[in-house]
Amino acid sequence: MDVFPAFVPLTGRRVGLTGSGEGLAARHRLLSGSPAQIVDLDLSEAADPRSWAGMALGFVADPDPAACAAASAAARAAGVPVNVMDRPALCDFTVPAIIDRGAVVAALGTGGASPLLVSRLRAEIETRLPPGVGRLAAYLDARKDVLRARFPDPADRRVFLTGLLDGDLPQALEVGGEAAADAVLIPALESGAAPPGQLFSLPADTPAELVSLKACRVLAGVDLLVLGEGADPALATLARRDAARATPAAAPPGLVAQRLAEGRTVVLACDPAPYRDAGLVISPLPVAR
Repeated sequence: MDVFPAFVPLTGRRVGLTGSGEGLAARHRLLSGSPAQIVDLDLSEAADPRSWAGMALGFVADPDPAACAAASAAARAAGVPVNVMDRPALCDFTVPAIIDRGAVVAALGTGGASPLLVSRLRAEIETRLPPGVGRLAAYLDARKDVLRARFPDPADRRVFLTGLLDGDLPQALEVGGEAAADAVLIPALESGAAPPGQLFSLPADTPAELVSLKACRVLAGVDLLVLGEGADPALATLARRDAARATPAAAPPGLVAQRLAEGRTVVLACDPAPYRDAGLVISPLPVAR
């Protein structure tokens, strides 16, 4: 990971913009839907660190390199992270390609290495994020205290939410609004029923670059990844970051059966025979060939 992606909260905060031309207009469009207070500085003000005091972020866009350098230096002197359009040496952060769905924001970047490639990837991914996903995120956020009280363990809560999101809740919210969604959520909370666990397998010798799209999606939501001898270590990088990793010896069939009973998702990148012999139902994941 050459750059670290981070999301900066903007509610109740100030963001400074300075410069001129289409570049500055583009930055205004970028921030037009945010809850931040946008503060426009002329270039003479932007050369003074005091003008940047208290800003969460700073953006500079101007054809004059000297003006850009002065504004960047002043923002940095005030302790404000700054982005200067088309001048990476003056930047503390780069501006990613953004997919805005309100409460859901996706960002893609290459650290400034290839903006065109990122724009093309954004267009492809944007088609996969329905417009209503932001509304769904806001709905769940408003009920997070209830969810946390019912499921104090984050792993249990994630399993419960996975079942909801794979079930009728998104459609109910889209068609009938919050009242219809609550009619799905509240009975599910009262029952506390977890969705059935799922057990998948990949051939132990599968190279990470040959993992299919379906397998990538499963790995992105896995709770336990069992890596056998000879398994490609890169497979672990495709799994959810906080998913447990174990060897077959540390994850025998009995333990896997227990995880499945808890509604967990398990992927076997090892010999599946002992698990199959124990009566566990395994779904093989396809491999790109």
